[in-house]
Amino acid sequence: MGILKMFKRNKENKQNKVKQEKKRGVLTLYSVTLDSKNIFDVIKEEFSEVTKSIQTIDGGLKIIFKDGTDIEFNLSDDINHVTTQTNGMANFFSKSPIENEKILQQAMLQISMFTCIVGIGFELNDDEKRTNYIVNTIYEIANKTQSFILYPSMKLYTSEGKLLISIDGETDFEKYYPISNSDLLKRDIKPSCNDEERYRKIIKECDEKKIPHTDFMLSTQIMENEVKVTSVEKIAKRATAVFSCALYSECLLIEGGSIELAKDEFEDINKIYGVKSYLTDKEKEYIQMEQPDKITAIQFSWQYERCCVLLWALGLIDLNSPTEICNVHQIAQIIRNYDSIDELIKDSSIRSNEELLDMHTRILYYDWACVESRVENQETPANLNSGVVQEQHFALNWIISANEDCEWDDISPNT
Repeated sequence: MGILKMFKRNKENKQNKVKQEKKRGVLTLYSVTLDSKNIFDVIKEEFSEVTKSIQTIDGGLKIIFKDGTDIEFNLSDDINHVTTQTNGMANFFSKSPIENEKILQQAMLQISMFTCIVGIGFELNDDEKRTNYIVNTIYEIANKTQSFILYPSMKLYTSEGKLLISIDGETDFEKYYPISNSDLLKRDIKPSCNDEERYRKIIKECDEKKIPHTDFMLSTQIMENEVKVTSVEKIAKRATAVFSCALYSECLLIEGGSIELAKDEFEDINKIYGVKSYLTDKEKEYIQMEQPDKITAIQFSWQYERCCVLLWALGLIDLNSPTEICNVHQIAQIIRNYDSIDELIKDSSIRSNEELLDMHTRILYYDWACVESRVENQETPANLNSGVVQEQHFALNWIISANEDCEWDDISPNT
């Protein structure tokens, strides 16, 4: 793309977004791409017309322009670092006095979907056209890498130059649908006859329910020889830990709720199951907060859906349809029906690999359809509840080791 074309693109919207008050401009890209290393290839291509040389630096690259100035890009796709940064970002923006609460919720959901971060620093001078060219090119890079642009003023823009959210409560949206990555994960593995039969069965179900899919879905599903089912003991412990954190959240969010009530209910579950000994790092951090923020509490309350999947895998409950939220009362009855983790484990009977894989494949396809509907700004098909689908997908990924040996906090239900 030529310099003039890039300069003209959204000029009026963008030309004043980076102010030359400092000697170096700073922007940050937050992306939902699954192919983070491809970002550097896009960067090199977009700046090729003005590039004199390229240097590799720790964690990124430096482009030396023909005018002798430079721009640096530092990439981080470590899941723990990205999660830490996006959690902090979500906590910060959760305080935005935005009037449209739905936009705030959707912005928080969007932030939770980021998979990598690219810090950008570039030299500034008095040439306004040069600065605008750099900024417009960064927007082109964002567009091609499914990224958002964060300004030091804490304003988050889409690649089209529309303001999603600012700390001052501003937004350009009346409605917003988060985007996630819809790249298909292709692996060099040959499906078995059972895998192909499963594919045909799920595709038929999708067609009957008018749930869209692609012709390449078989290559995205987990094959039967890849499945490694988590042990009954680990699933049972995870179920009780997840329940304790979701219950903690419910006690904070209900009318008349309080941190004291939440702690009392959590301790009751801990006395029975000893959940403190197998909470994840994120769960420990959450329970130990002096006063959890509302967004975090809501996120953990959604995990009742994950708990339902875990109890289903143990043969203790029927899994709710992904068109409706789970029966929390029924889940609570099951958890409170036992006097120890050993009793719960003894009463459990893990479902067959075939049944687990069938359900995982089904929810994987449903999640793909939900993501595509968000990308296309359409309603979710067949009355699917995208939140329920996503939580079910997360738990099923962990149960069958779809993300290989990832710990619970690091599970990524990509579609």
